[in-house]
Amino acid sequence: GDRAAAARYIEARLSKFALHIAFNAKTTKWLSSYDGRNKEPENLPVKFPLLLAQGAEGIAVGLACKIMPHNFIELIEQSINHLRGKKVTLLPDFPNGGMADFSNYNDGLRGGKIRVRAKMIKRDSKTLVVTEVPYGTTTTMIESILKANDKGKIKIRKVEDNTAAVAEVIIHLAPGVSPDKTMDALYAFTDCEVSISPNSSVIDGEHPRFMGMTEILRSNTDNTVDLLRQELEIRLEELERQWH
Repeated sequence: GDRAAAARYIEARLSKFALHIAFNAKTTKWLSSYDGRNKEPENLPVKFPLLLAQGAEGIAVGLACKIMPHNFIELIEQSINHLRGKKVTLLPDFPNGGMADFSNYNDGLRGGKIRVRAKMIKRDSKTLVVTEVPYGTTTTMIESILKANDKGKIKIRKVEDNTAAVAEVIIHLAPGVSPDKTMDALYAFTDCEVSISPNSSVIDGEHPRFMGMTEILRSNTDNTVDLLRQELEIRLEELERQWH
């Protein structure tokens, strides 16, 4: 939940995969770093739809952006579909799990909505366990449960957060309370269910534009083809120089 440090304090070492798909010194435009002592890339020539894989959220100059993350394998498969001239279909995939309703998704454009729910199981007649949390929530979900209990919307005895590698929030019910009715109330009155309004605003050709997820994927795939062509042309030129 902490905010990131300023860029000048952050350094990162690229993985082998990143070196393959996100960096090529010969196709990168270089700029001076903030103190002028080093060179840094203006942007990385990424041969992968990184924006769709990671998602993005922010606001600047009156334009808000909220793009959902997507599944790595599905992005590859849909990129291949585009190259083969087939239909591209794409839905978000959340790394923290949970359930989602995409019936009003609208390809990630303004006006669409996603309903996301925690995955909850009934351990016994007195205990509910949240095993996957909705996208965009962390401990805020627990706070909302406690607030709903204080307001009398639900009746619980206590909440335990045993989350480690996987989510595990244990909700102990008050005596005589129905676990099924409490589960419904948790979805209705707490952040166990939240609504997300995507807003796909991106910079395209130095101008802000609203683009759907499938259009972004097609643009990224075409960009990958162009970058690969540039790399092959540079390599061909190097070989021709060696030959002569």
